[in-house]
Amino acid sequence: MQYFLGIEVGTTRVKTAIYDIEGNQITEETSSHVVFYDKKQNSAESPVLNWWFSVKKTIRKALLKVDPKNIKAICVGSHGPSLVALDKKFNPVGNSILWMDRRGSNEAEFLSKKLGLKSNDLAWFIPRAMYLRNNSPESYKKVRYFVQPLDYINCKLTGIIRTSIVSDTIKIWNEKTIAASSLPRELFPKEIKMGETLGTTSKYTSEETGLPLGVPVIAGTGGADFLEVLISSGSLKKGIVCDRGGSSQGVNMCWDTLFGDKRFFEAPHPLLKGLYHISGLMATTGKALHWYKNLYYGKGAGFEKFFEDASKSPPGSKRLIFLPYLTGERTPWWDPNARGVFFGLSLEHTKHDIVRAILEGTGFGINHMLRLFKQHGAAASEIRVCGGQAKSPLWNQIKADITNLPVVTNKVTDGSTLGLAIIAGFGAGVYKDIVSSGREIVKVAQVYEPNESSHRIYSQMQPIYENLYPLLKTQFKKLSSI
Repeated sequence: MQYFLGIEVGTTRVKTAIYDIEGNQITEETSSHVVFYDKKQNSAESPVLNWWFSVKKTIRKALLKVDPKNIKAICVGSHGPSLVALDKKFNPVGNSILWMDRRGSNEAEFLSKKLGLKSNDLAWFIPRAMYLRNNSPESYKKVRYFVQPLDYINCKLTGIIRTSIVSDTIKIWNEKTIAASSLPRELFPKEIKMGETLGTTSKYTSEETGLPLGVPVIAGTGGADFLEVLISSGSLKKGIVCDRGGSSQGVNMCWDTLFGDKRFFEAPHPLLKGLYHISGLMATTGKALHWYKNLYYGKGAGFEKFFEDASKSPPGSKRLIFLPYLTGERTPWWDPNARGVFFGLSLEHTKHDIVRAILEGTGFGINHMLRLFKQHGAAASEIRVCGGQAKSPLWNQIKADITNLPVVTNKVTDGSTLGLAIIAGFGAGVYKDIVSSGREIVKVAQVYEPNESSHRIYSQMQPIYENLYPLLKTQFKKLSSI
């Protein structure tokens, strides 16, 4: 029996899963880690060592379900773009500056202007390194390497430091950006492409985790965690949208032409020759749910009551619209100063309407991107929903009703670790091709067809949602300066 180990270092937890050669999940183990938020500074950090503790813990638990000798390869993925600073001995220099950290806006704006880019959003890696240099000079003096979370874990597994990239066109930095930042080039380790063997598990790793010595560690998706899900969701086809719903939202689609629209990320597709990868991002979608749930249901409460209450409100939440911009917004506005808004709140609204409006806010944001896709001639045919949001039938139906597209869920809803396992199998020589293997392995669980009457309501509310930010942009800026 051959098994592959996928390890996903998420924003708030580590997931470690073992899959067999046919893509069946044998086991999945999770372990949470702390994130430090400072609302006044707009900062978000995480202790780097906690990730390694969680990785070790989950590997040991997962290996109880199989013979460790049958683990043929490992692949690690992670959130991003999050900054990890290491010293010359590969020890962390302070906490990781996470992808949702909104400091460094001055550095991002500086780079945007210098490089002639429209966006100055902090969905970049280099501005965070610049921020550390400019604001923590004592810490910066100790830095020998800037890497991503997955690169740090790979280093712990193998003792080798590399920068994981998807391809020559999809990576977290390039030579022009480094030159514009005036950061020393030697702070950025050599690159290794997805699917290549980075090294093998060391004696230290074997002792710490229970893994055998010498298991191949395959380079993952270079912080482009969306690709893990594209591989495992059946989204590697023109016109199929992949909706990756976690703490934030990623909307991805393959198309045969570039848009030339700087509001989106566009690049030649790393896995599909002749096609392009188009993607947009929303900053705080699932995180908005957690925020409201913790405030009004309690931190220890599950989401069952939340979704039950949302189901008691009608489509449109009695004319209530939520902008999920709790830490700014990415596509299409790219504004770190934007903030969340409940628009249309009245005395008739109940808790049920508010929680449904939060769910619908994500749907409106996704549909806004799809409408912009369509303006460029790219019409979506269906949506594959992945991540934790895929487990909510109500949320899936809301997305179908708002977008007027079929929403499809797979049996493996959280496909990040499955995608990593497929990459591990490819790197180990078991799978000949990542794309075809992903298509064969994916298994559809359910299809949510749009409801016509609900869509009529949402189609009237969609333009209102899209018009709110332009009307509030100046006020967001003024509010941020207080």
